[in-house]
Amino acid sequence: MRNTGSSDLRILLSTLVISGLVAGLAYWQLRQHWMLRPSIPTGESIPEQTAPKWQKIALATTLRGHQDEVNAIALSPDGNLLVSGGDDRTLYFWNLATGTALGQAKGHTDWIYALVMTPDGQTVISGSKDKTIKLWNVGDRQLEATLSGHQDFVNGLALSPDGRTLASASYDHTVKLWDVPSRQEIATLTGNEGIMLSVAISRDGRFLATGGVDKLIRIWDVPSRRLLRTLEGHTSDVNSLAFTPDSSQLVSGSDQDGIKVWNLTTGELQHQFGTEGGQVFSVAVSPDGSTIASGHGDQTVKLWSLSGQPLRNLKGHSGAVYSVVFGQDQLISASEDGTIKVWRLFPGTS
Repeated sequence: MRNTGSSDLRILLSTLVISGLVAGLAYWQLRQHWMLRPSIPTGESIPEQTAPKWQKIALATTLRGHQDEVNAIALSPDGNLLVSGGDDRTLYFWNLATGTALGQAKGHTDWIYALVMTPDGQTVISGSKDKTIKLWNVGDRQLEATLSGHQDFVNGLALSPDGRTLASASYDHTVKLWDVPSRQEIATLTGNEGIMLSVAISRDGRFLATGGVDKLIRIWDVPSRRLLRTLEGHTSDVNSLAFTPDSSQLVSGSDQDGIKVWNLTTGELQHQFGTEGGQVFSVAVSPDGSTIASGHGDQTVKLWSLSGQPLRNLKGHSGAVYSVVFGQDQLISASEDGTIKVWRLFPGTS
């Protein structure tokens, strides 16, 4: 019995020693992983759950050609083609791989305020101060159709994920829905008050968000065109709206309140930040849902986590930044200074 007990004791001691060695090795490996992990260039510490997939950002190119302010940009689904429009009333088509202009399209008689591109990359749609919405063939840059119905400036456009439903916001106090294939107006949403500045459609195609000078954000059910919720909290014009990829949150940018992030399930305001950059003219959410980009009146593009932690402050424009758009590995900004900047996002390594 004593021999058996002694043997059991030796086995127990051996097991404890081996367990200690394994635990020590695991600790060493984990410590090495964090010691070797790339640092954030800004010096900021970003929690793992909110960290973007990129660790470095650099200016790739500056696109020049517009003769006046650039108000709007739209990126093709494959990220190779960019279309821009502004106060010179001209659409520019850009090859992003080479940074060269492919051509122009003219037809609007006043400033171009908004642009969207269809999911197939074949058609770009523009909204203008001339009260019209125009559809252009991307291949030959020819005008396909003109949608008339608004009685004042068309400030914002949003397209459903299937490319069939277009929403437009206007100075005439209305938001209209259009059937893109038939080029017909579907409905005018009632209940908005004052000039409408911004619209966004969720990635699942279910929700439409509208904003304007009445300082309210309204959430609509797209299929039924029923008002679901009104978000209150802004104290100034709502200039831009963007849904997160999972359609659970909405990001809004305004004249004086900076950026707000809303929970669409509860309607509650989750975060507010970005007031130090002056007016927020544009907001966008990265495809992976980790990062917000914002274009500001102080001539900067700012990057944030969804909780409002500052990630980058990109300088280079010499005028207010009116539009920002994310690609898969790039961020594009358009400015009052007449230029478009393409920023390259480099993935991090672990």
